[in-house]
Amino acid sequence: MPTLSELEADPYPAYARLRADEPVTWVPEARQWLVTGWQDVHTVLTDVERFTTDQPGSPMIGVCGGTPLLMREGEPHRDVREAVHHDFAPHRADGFVDTIARPIAEKAADQLAPSAHADLAAHYFEPVAATAVTTLLGLDPDEGADTLRHWGNLLTDVANNFGRDPALDGTVAAELAQDTAVTAVVERLRAEPDGSVISHLLHANRPRGRPRPDPDVLPVLKHLALSAIEPGWLAGWTLAALWSTPGHLTEVRADRALLGAAVHEALRWSGPVGVLGRRTTRAVTLGGRQLPANSVIAAAIASANRDETVFTDPDRFNPHRDLRTHLGFGTGPHRCPAAPLVTALAHTALDVLFDRMPDVRPAPGRQAAPHGWKLRLPGPLDAVWEV
Repeated sequence: MPTLSELEADPYPAYARLRADEPVTWVPEARQWLVTGWQDVHTVLTDVERFTTDQPGSPMIGVCGGTPLLMREGEPHRDVREAVHHDFAPHRADGFVDTIARPIAEKAADQLAPSAHADLAAHYFEPVAATAVTTLLGLDPDEGADTLRHWGNLLTDVANNFGRDPALDGTVAAELAQDTAVTAVVERLRAEPDGSVISHLLHANRPRGRPRPDPDVLPVLKHLALSAIEPGWLAGWTLAALWSTPGHLTEVRADRALLGAAVHEALRWSGPVGVLGRRTTRAVTLGGRQLPANSVIAAAIASANRDETVFTDPDRFNPHRDLRTHLGFGTGPHRCPAAPLVTALAHTALDVLFDRMPDVRPAPGRQAAPHGWKLRLPGPLDAVWEV
């Protein structure tokens, strides 16, 4: 069985071994069943009768002060999701990127360009993503972006903690309780609705004068902090993939139309979200194993996306791949509603980067340091370019 340290350092060799020998395996350190094969992962994510997102023991509930959208089922899930899913429709995402996100990326790139050297993850991709998503939500793009980015990184620590440091959850919960940058906006929009996501979260599909209460709003917004920086992680993974395959990098630089395909292939090859959590509602048989009711499951979408029975040469990054499907955003009723926005923001951040720093390249001596299992980050992206 794999250890957490093995999975966090590089889960893909372990995933390949498990898909072949033990596609459903118990990981004692995480106290979860790890599911690695495409078909089994797909089953876990789509069979809502046997596998639920409701996980009462999840530390995310305590940290966020209530149940995030990702862990709701039935009407509580549909109610909140319906309130905001129109905001993330492809045509709305494209319009937002063109009018808001691209200028944000251009400003950030222009400020960074004279330095000729930077960690692009920390100083470009994450700030661009956080500022853009914060603006869409309806928060102040300065104070709000700093808050959501900070929250997102704290929640990443919680997601990858697996209870090994019990004090961490309490510390993060206390940090997220200092939410004045968000609660003040929620209170204003409760009385004065506008066209923002937070306003829709409060008022959409509700009787006039009866907005959704804070327990249905604030935990969702706090957990959305992860989505605020996820586009930056995806952009970082795409750049890391292109750096590792210089031929594809040359192609993308020469034909920017390939950049969208590169982003989607990076999402399959090494997406930021590696594992989605579920719980069995009854005793089930999965991958030849008998799992009791109330078993906690780690559905490894990162492993499913490299399943040899679905993808040819799956460990190779190839933007020319006929990528008809992948599980980078999950699937089923809980598929990420912000998927069009995440890919559009990652694409835009990279497009602007190649415009402003066309020769951007890894800094000499740079050592790649990807890390994480449930959420997998590319690590620092030390880069240089000519000024």
